[in-house]
Amino acid sequence: MVVRKRNWLTHAILIILIVAILFPVVWVVSTSLRRDNAAFSSKLFSSRMSLQNYKDLLFPEDNVLRLLSDIESITTNSRPYDEKPVEFLVEKFDKDIEALKAYSKESKELISVVDNEYETIKNYLSENSDKLIQTVVEQVNKLIEKINIEELDDNQSIGVAIISLLEERKIKEKDVLELGLGFDYKDYEDVYVEELKTKLDNIESLKRQLQEDQAKLNQIKKDLDFYQEDYTRLSLIIDNSIIPQFESFNKTLQVAYDLLNNPSNQIKAFVSEKDAVEKFEQVYNIVKDMVEMNLSKERKAVIDKMYENMTKVKTLWDNFTLKNSANYADFISLINQFNLKALKQVRESYNLLKNFAEIEREYLKLSNEYILFANKIDSKNQDLEELNREYLNVEGKYLPAKAYIMSLLLKGDIESFINKVEKYTLPKDINKLYLSVKILSRKVNDFLSYVDDDGLKKDVRSSIRKLDWVATLNDFRKKYEKFAKDVKEFIDEFDKYVSSIESTGKAAIYSSKNGVKVRIAALLQLFTKVQSEYPANIASSMSIASKAAADLVDQFPVNDLDKSFKNVDKKLFRFDQIWKQKQKYYLWRWIFNSVIVAGVVAIITTIVNALAAYPFSRMRFRGRKYGIMSLLLIQMFPAIMYMIALYGFLSFIGRYIPSIGLNTLGGLIFVYLGNIAFNMYLIKGFYDTIPSSLEEAAMIDGATRWQTFWRIVIPLASPILSVVVILTFMGTFNEFVLAKIILQDVEKYTYAVGLWTFSSGPFETEWGLFSAAALVGMLPMVILFLSMQKYLVGGLTKGSVKG
Repeated sequence: MVVRKRNWLTHAILIILIVAILFPVVWVVSTSLRRDNAAFSSKLFSSRMSLQNYKDLLFPEDNVLRLLSDIESITTNSRPYDEKPVEFLVEKFDKDIEALKAYSKESKELISVVDNEYETIKNYLSENSDKLIQTVVEQVNKLIEKINIEELDDNQSIGVAIISLLEERKIKEKDVLELGLGFDYKDYEDVYVEELKTKLDNIESLKRQLQEDQAKLNQIKKDLDFYQEDYTRLSLIIDNSIIPQFESFNKTLQVAYDLLNNPSNQIKAFVSEKDAVEKFEQVYNIVKDMVEMNLSKERKAVIDKMYENMTKVKTLWDNFTLKNSANYADFISLINQFNLKALKQVRESYNLLKNFAEIEREYLKLSNEYILFANKIDSKNQDLEELNREYLNVEGKYLPAKAYIMSLLLKGDIESFINKVEKYTLPKDINKLYLSVKILSRKVNDFLSYVDDDGLKKDVRSSIRKLDWVATLNDFRKKYEKFAKDVKEFIDEFDKYVSSIESTGKAAIYSSKNGVKVRIAALLQLFTKVQSEYPANIASSMSIASKAAADLVDQFPVNDLDKSFKNVDKKLFRFDQIWKQKQKYYLWRWIFNSVIVAGVVAIITTIVNALAAYPFSRMRFRGRKYGIMSLLLIQMFPAIMYMIALYGFLSFIGRYIPSIGLNTLGGLIFVYLGNIAFNMYLIKGFYDTIPSSLEEAAMIDGATRWQTFWRIVIPLASPILSVVVILTFMGTFNEFVLAKIILQDVEKYTYAVGLWTFSSGPFETEWGLFSAAALVGMLPMVILFLSMQKYLVGGLTKGSVKG
């Protein structure tokens, strides 16, 4: 008998892999079921599990707000009821009114159930007050055992620690008296001043200096930003306007110089200089002043060049004698044009450059100040870090003494807490108990701030957290009592409004049908009341009470009330579903759109590929070898590269064939049909494995080429055709980028684009809805895969044997 040896290591690895692979799936499923949307909660499952997310997505309920909106459309004869007959509208109105009354009745029943559960909880607290108070006392007594700090005999350390704690206002003089020290701690005040106080004063002084320097630095930065904005703006004007204009002036001056430098006295002309010389002198003087300005090298070079050209022209002009020649006439004409343009431009430029120079000077000054102050602050920060290190090193000597003192005081606080709490009775004194626990928790945290032992910190905090139920129970009591008071008034008013709407609704329907639309005042007021008053006054306190009830299931020290807490949470959640405003979801529509698009694309692509791959596999023709490779090469480029061309093409063709234009499923299908080369290559490879002798035998028996293809090749190729259908369907179903660009209307979205909306906008934090939508969207692909699975195997041998 052979005994098989079990490989435990292999089993362990497989189990780990299965858990690692399935854990994200389990997490998504649990998130879709949780009502608290705790996608990042540390709990995989909680007590607040519900199918509500799936109900909202797949079978949305017409709650109160939707019914009111529906009644508004009915009574005003608006869409989608504008084409309906009066009899239908009256019948639908009656149904909606009855639905509102049913919701009111259900809400009262829910409140009645929760009131009863609340009374049960209060009675239990009253009957078991001593037991619950005792659990608090026992839990606090455990703290005394955990905070035992080793006793110190070093009077100096204790004395300095007491003075330090007094300075920090962690303790008071009366606390020191309660310690019953056998010495006067004030004897060590000099030690405290020398070792701690002086260093602490230096640190505080340096911090104040840093605050002042930082304030100055911020002001400098603010001024610097102001000047930098002007500096940048003027720099752009100078570089893009003034400098190009001056370069143009230089070219004009060069032409003028050439006219004078090459005189001709053959042609005489009458020349009138008028004020040309005077204006040229004005421009020249302004440019001369500009040369003195402090500008950048590139800008100054252009201005210097202009000044140089003007000097050359002016010198030659002053010594020119042939002033009755045609050349001189041309020169004067050119100078007049130059003066006309340059005088105004140069004046404006001079003022702007002068202003710019002042701004630049101030900007550089502030920049230097900013750098100096920033360096100064960095230096002081380093000094502060050094002082802090020195202080912490010295303070570390007294940390055990501080922890010891705080532990002694905390023990006294705990004893005082116990003596006080033992006199409380629940539920009457729940608020007092809450305040006492809150004060004790603060004192525990003060003690832990001087403890170095991380294990002790964790242990003590874990113990004090077991008293969180007191705060949660107090919140539950306050919020539920407020909710119960407000909600009863709210529902009573709601019933009055519904009665008023019912009495005038039918008359409004008939009036609207006759062309006079009547908006019912009670309906408008009720809609506003439910839409705004409910979330502000009712839902806020109700949601806190509901969450507190759910938390108490885990926090309450005994399990006797778990059923009541769960029932309160469940009923309040149902109440909220009746009254809260819900978004309209189009998940069914999105999935249907994706199924239609992906299905049509998968079928057409498979048929085209099956036909196109056959010639490449069975026939011989020119271009066969590199044709399919060329198609593959083209398809290697991502579709987003030619998205602009596709968008433009769809926009153009949509004017003539609207069904395949932008924002249409037909246009999206048309775009997706371009993905054929890879699948063609895949099918062609499978065709190559089918023996051609089967087709030859069929053709000998009289079959045509089409018949051999249809009756022999296609049945044998069903596995690869199934793979192509599945891959094409999945790729198209999940495609996002092209669909997001082409589709604009929310009702025309595909599933992938629709799912994206659950992670943005009004659904940004609705992780439960997002997870539920993701899981529902998996169904079409799972169904397709399971339904075509048999073809993947059965098609491998079908028709391959001749009987």
